[in-house]
Amino acid sequence: RSKHKESKGSRYDRKIRRVKVKVRSELDAFAWTKWKFSQNDYWICNFVDVLPRIDYRLTSKEEFIKKYEEPNLPVIITHLTDQWPAHKRWNEEYFLEHYGSHLFKVGEDDDENNVYLKMKHFLHYCADEGQHDDSPLYIFDSGFYRDRRSRKSKTNHPNMLLSDYTVPSYFEDDLFRLTGERRRPPYRWIVIGGGRSGTGIHTDPLGTSAWNALLKGHKRWCLFPPGTPKSIIDPPMKPYDREAVSWFSTVFPKFLKRDSEHDNLTLGERLGMVQVLQRPGETIFVPGGWPHVVMNLDMTFAVTQNFCSPTNAEYVYLSTRHSRPKLGAKL
Repeated sequence: RSKHKESKGSRYDRKIRRVKVKVRSELDAFAWTKWKFSQNDYWICNFVDVLPRIDYRLTSKEEFIKKYEEPNLPVIITHLTDQWPAHKRWNEEYFLEHYGSHLFKVGEDDDENNVYLKMKHFLHYCADEGQHDDSPLYIFDSGFYRDRRSRKSKTNHPNMLLSDYTVPSYFEDDLFRLTGERRRPPYRWIVIGGGRSGTGIHTDPLGTSAWNALLKGHKRWCLFPPGTPKSIIDPPMKPYDREAVSWFSTVFPKFLKRDSEHDNLTLGERLGMVQVLQRPGETIFVPGGWPHVVMNLDMTFAVTQNFCSPTNAEYVYLSTRHSRPKLGAKL
């Protein structure tokens, strides 16, 4: 045995290195910072974000459905989280104190097994190595409500995260509830991560819509209307990976260009691209069928849920009847 006791920081770094190898086995220790994305500025100006904002306190459910859900249009909802315990609680200090020894999912290994990291190790990473990694580790956990305290844990704090928020009235009529918890696919996630972490270009599964409530930090979104050609918004990206930061660094710039000096519109404007700077306390509604990419700009804490409402049930049914026929039959 070594004469020198390993420091806490070194012990944490060793555990983090082991997890990084599992979730991105194709990357060696140096490849995590290969592109030097941490030196770039990914913030967007306020005037670029022209997505409508509606006040949750002043906008009825009927008005939301009529103006946004039925026409399948994205919108930002303000003041929705004001009464949630999470509105004040969710930050690094709270999670370190109450959930430091709880395990959260940060990815999957090559065999598609979930990979977990203790919250205290994850927060250490975000404040240290994560500041420099191109696309840092990111908690995206659908089982966040389960009690995953390590056996050695000295804390008696049970997992109470589900009681920190309530499903907004706009989204209560979730028909997936009728399928039963056992059969329904994953539908709610806690999402925590530092700058440049995020999710690459994708469309939410099974035709579902989603809401994403941001409690701390800022997220950058880019959304495209349904039917936008995949070859344009989701092209091959080699030698880069398919992470959100790689997309914003290498694919996004072309949407700001015009075909010619006589063209009034950029490619993004012609496609109907929507850019959003989501701020703390804001909730974004992402309608079904809208491809989108989202990247954290700083340390963020959020919760998100996918849902099937009476308004989008037909679209969800058409999306599920082949891929999930038993689930579709329940709708």
